[in-house]
Amino acid sequence: MERIFIKDLHDHIGKEVTIAGWVDVRRDHGKLTFLDIRDGSGIVQSVALPSHPETQKAASALRAEWVIEMKGMANKRPEKMVNPNIPTGDIEIEALEISVIAKADEIPFDKDASDLGIEAYLDHMPFTLRRAKSRAFARVQAVIVSTFRQFLMERGFTEIQAPKITGSDAEGGAGVFEVNYFDRPAYLATSPQLYKQIMVGALERVFAIGNIYRAELHSTTRHLNEYTSLDLEFGFIKDHEDIMRLEEEFLRVLVLQLKEKCAHDFLTWGAEIPEVPEKIPRFTLREAQQKIAEIGGAECIGEPDLEPAHERMLCAYTKKHMGSDFVFVTHYPVSKRPFYTYEDEEHPGFTKSFDMLFRGLEVTTGGQRIHDYDKLVANIKKWGLDPKKFSFYLEAFKYGMPPEGGLAIGLERLTARLLGAENVRETTLFPRDMNRIDLPLATQKQETKK
Repeated sequence: MERIFIKDLHDHIGKEVTIAGWVDVRRDHGKLTFLDIRDGSGIVQSVALPSHPETQKAASALRAEWVIEMKGMANKRPEKMVNPNIPTGDIEIEALEISVIAKADEIPFDKDASDLGIEAYLDHMPFTLRRAKSRAFARVQAVIVSTFRQFLMERGFTEIQAPKITGSDAEGGAGVFEVNYFDRPAYLATSPQLYKQIMVGALERVFAIGNIYRAELHSTTRHLNEYTSLDLEFGFIKDHEDIMRLEEEFLRVLVLQLKEKCAHDFLTWGAEIPEVPEKIPRFTLREAQQKIAEIGGAECIGEPDLEPAHERMLCAYTKKHMGSDFVFVTHYPVSKRPFYTYEDEEHPGFTKSFDMLFRGLEVTTGGQRIHDYDKLVANIKKWGLDPKKFSFYLEAFKYGMPPEGGLAIGLERLTARLLGAENVRETTLFPRDMNRIDLPLATQKQETKK
């Protein structure tokens, strides 16, 4: 009999089915043995009855994480027995046959324990990724990525694959990982920025989804040294507002997809899917700093950026008074942005750039880029960089480039804010930070010495 995925069991009520997966939990109640069976699509309860003694004997021998195949009847559960917390909570499999595919060692701890610390979670990630919240965030991330891709393709964008080894740093000074490239140094990409700008000259509208590497000595709940960036770039814009409007439209589409496909995953996290206003509130940096000062924040007027505490205060204000979990902050100082960022002619010293904050955290950076060749060269020099090292990039602008711009969304940060995770590592598959590559670096160093 062909195996049925657990998510599809509603189509087989009253029929004999074959399912396969992991034993999530076994519970013994008198003469009944209950099993929660988990596959990649969901989880369902089954029961082994005394009327099938061989099957019940096999069920009573099972342990958590054993891999099994089960044949049984897919029955509708009585209304009073329905579990509203899972999509298949109205179904119960009456076990008829059980086959063990693979046994598992005794589990080190309850993977779904509410008091499981972040370090224990990360140290045992091949095991803890099986917990309900981890499976949920992985599904949410998959929907974010697929929605981003589909949304842009429907609007004439072409997906590109930007290189991860570069000859220079796109950010002009950000921490970079240097690697040996045959007989010369090269760098892991801190952004696909220069390449997606080049591709505007070829395809006009492009996007890229890929890993980004930052050699920054941060050890916080919001920073990673490798993360996934959702990048887009497009030409013939009027200014940075065109980019912000596109992101607003994407977020509205994303919310609809999350409601349709991930409602249970948000329930697992106890999180609420946000609503996106028709127009996300906008503050210039100076306006944001003035508002923060008015609501009792520390004096920050005139600073080149917002501190994390200020971002949280501004988001709390817009949520309470403007009904929005999202807020754009625009017009950062020229000195705070990369050399390619467009200066606002009406506000000298400030750029047509923006960050989008979501529930207290910056998740997007974007803006209009300089498309004039001479101005780009001048800015490269102004930033203390060598134009010769950017000659490959500059060629795209030497031969004509329209006004253009784009943005980058941090996938892990966006996921963390959507689900209410306190630490971005909780919504990252195999996080890399200054203290860990899979296992803590200190542990690996000790093992190397042995």
